Amino acid sequence: MRKIVLSLLAALTLALPVSSAFAAETGESEVVVTGAGLQMTQTKPVFSTVTLDTKQNQTSAAASNLYVMDARGTAAGWGVLLRATDFKLTKRVGEQTVDFVIPASAVTISASYKNAIVGTPVDFAGAKGELANHQVLSAADTRIVGVVPSEGAGTHQIGVDYTLNVPKLIQGSNGKSVGLLQGTYTSTFTYTAAAGI
Repeated sequence: MRKIVLSLLAALTLALPVSSAFAAETGESEVVVTGAGLQMTQTKPVFSTVTLDTKQNQTSAAASNLYVMDARGTAAGWGVLLRATDFKLTKRVGEQTVDFVIPASAVTISASYKNAIVGTPVDFAGAKGELANHQVLSAADTRIVGVVPSEGAGTHQIGVDYTLNVPKLIQGSNGKSVGLLQGTYTSTFTYTAAAGI
């Protein structure tokens, strides 16, 4: 009889469910990501000093760096635009104050991609963007760099080289042309970071 009871107990033990786990509850969890915008900073271009030589064509060079941070999270692409005023020198001529100008169009700009400080580098050789190459500066926006949509997230450094072709003659606000005058000519450069290319 004892064997029968043990056999029955063993059979009952095998028939009971062995699982000791409880049913799991599931629920959704969310994280919200907000964009931090498109930002740009640049170093100031300082043109080299020109020592007047009327016998040969002269240039003045400058360089600067642009830093573009795309933290929008939209993958919309971006561009950097530059416009400039004419370079102006104010002088007294007799009883009159005259502004003499070197036109902004005397400057050509070329850009080069330095590196991705944060994020994936932009493949400009693979047509993922465009860089200015001997672009003429003007009072209208001139594109220095553009990056196609789905590229350019993170922070990127772009080098910009400026070449000023020094004119032999300049125009005064009095309507007269004169030879290039000595002095400091000043221009305002305006850089704008814009969405899209």
